[in-house]
This record gives sequence, structure tokens and C-alpha cells, in this order.
Amino acid sequence: MTDIVKDTLPITGSIALSAFVLWMIVGVLGGIIAALNRGRWIDRVIVALALIGFSLPSFFIGLILLTFVAIKWEIVPVPAYTAFTENPFLWAQGLVLPAITLACIFAASYVRLTRAYMIETMSEDYIRTAKAKGVKPWTIVRRHGLRAALTPIVTAAGLDLGGLLGGAVITEQVFNFQGLGWTAVRSIVATDLPVIVGMVLVAAAFIVLANLVVDVLYGVIDPRVRLT
Repeated sequence: MTDIVKDTLPITGSIALSAFVLWMIVGVLGGIIAALNRGRWIDRVIVALALIGFSLPSFFIGLILLTFVAIKWEIVPVPAYTAFTENPFLWAQGLVLPAITLACIFAASYVRLTRAYMIETMSEDYIRTAKAKGVKPWTIVRRHGLRAALTPIVTAAGLDLGGLLGGAVITEQVFNFQGLGWTAVRSIVATDLPVIVGMVLVAAAFIVLANLVVDVLYGVIDPRVRLT
């Protein structure tokens, strides 16, 4: 079981972490732009794209990207996992489509989440006070608005990343990446109980670790939070 985890964890970890970076950048930035332009055309476009991305299943997005981007148009090669230690460039190249597939789903959720909390935060009294004092708009957004809105975003991000590290099941199946999720499915089909139990324990361990990291980050984001 240890050998299985050692062989499959780098694959799942690579997909999950690359997708995490992508969806956090796109989702949070998109949510901030939408919130600051509430009611304008750019807000409507971003929200519409987020709703479309949120409604599409990951296997559909993955198959579309694989069929057209990799096979038909040949923009990128058909995804295949290469260890980072062997060739960093091929490692990154193979993760492009799987990471985009996962990021489309999660970024849509984070656009909506960030937008909602940013709109709520930017309407607070202390934000109006900062504007009245002549504080630069970007400083208000970065130091006051975004920092206050980060707590629920970090909570969701920790749980989502922890769940993905336990196995990006559908994405691994679509792109034939033999990670933790792929192994779990094969174990269930083969009724390999020891491997199934091991996969569940690994996934549970990542969820617990993600919650621990989130609790620690609360104290960094919000000084009012004190860890006990």
C-alpha cells in the first residue's frame, strides 16, 4: 500500500496543486473585478461565464479539451504524466489540460464566492471611512476589502484542495492519469478492499491536514483570531 501511494500521490498532487493555483488566481481576481464593477457589463459577463463553468461537468470539459485542443487542433500534445525530476517542461506540459479542466469548475465557484463577499465587505462603514480619508482605491481593496473577504475563501479553498489531493477521480479517468483517484476506481472494480481502505485513509488525512492549515491561516489573515 505504501508503494501504491508513493507512485500515485505525485500524479494527483501535481494535478491538484496546478489546478489550485490556476483557479485561485482566476476565481479571486474575477470575483474582485466583478464586485468592483457591480451592475456593469463586465460584471454581467464574468457572472455569466462563471454560471456556465459551474454548470458544466468536469468530464464534459475534459473531453472537449482533449478532443479539440489536443487531438483535433493539436495545440498541445495529448496529456501524459512525466515526473518533475525527469523533465520539468514535459511535466508542466502534461498538466495543462487536466489543470484547466479542474480550474474551470472551481474558478466558477470562487468568482461567485469572492464577488459576494467583496460586495458585502465594500459596503461596510470602515470602507466608506477609508474612502473619505482619501486612501487610494487599490489600497482599500487590497488591505481592507480583500483581507476581510479572505476568511470564507480560505475555508473553501482548504477543503477543496484537501478533497482533490485525495483523488481527482473524474479528471484522472478522462486523461488516463494513474493517480490516487484512478487507483481507487480500479480497486473498487476489482474489489480490492485493502487498497480501497488505504485510499480512504489517505483522502481523510488530506482533509484533516487541510482543515489544520486553514485554522492556522485564520490567525494570519485576521489578527483578531487567536489560536488556542
